[in-house]
Amino acid sequence: MNQLNTLKILIADDHFLIRQFVTNALMELKIENVQGANDGNEAIDMIQRAKQEGAPYDVVFLDWNMPTILGIEVLSYFRAKPEYADTAFVMLTAESEQQNIMKAIKAGATSYIVKPVSAPDLGKKIFEINEWLKRKRRVSGGMFG
Repeated sequence: MNQLNTLKILIADDHFLIRQFVTNALMELKIENVQGANDGNEAIDMIQRAKQEGAPYDVVFLDWNMPTILGIEVLSYFRAKPEYADTAFVMLTAESEQQNIMKAIKAGATSYIVKPVSAPDLGKKIFEINEWLKRKRRVSGGMFG
């Protein structure tokens, strides 16, 4: 359970090429259940619909600067809902300033990727995020879950 190739991933970024690059890098890792959202509103709809259908996303990549709703606002919205506590939210952004990294971590980001990201770096991050998911789900789904 929780092999990399079973992960369900959403990439929310208003740039098609970024979504395509991340999707291709994930496919190299044999992760095929990858979907994309063009903006924050679409991401919120897709995340909620997936949860309602009983097939929630394991990992959501959020671009910081998107039209309609910023990625950090999408992050805060879901972190305020306990039922999304074991969903990994990863900020995917060109914002490398230390204060923004701290802001994302404080808001509940699981991880942070600065663009442009290389495929090997993305692979390493996904492995770390998967370990986080395993720990989270062991705690929430354990004897008392």
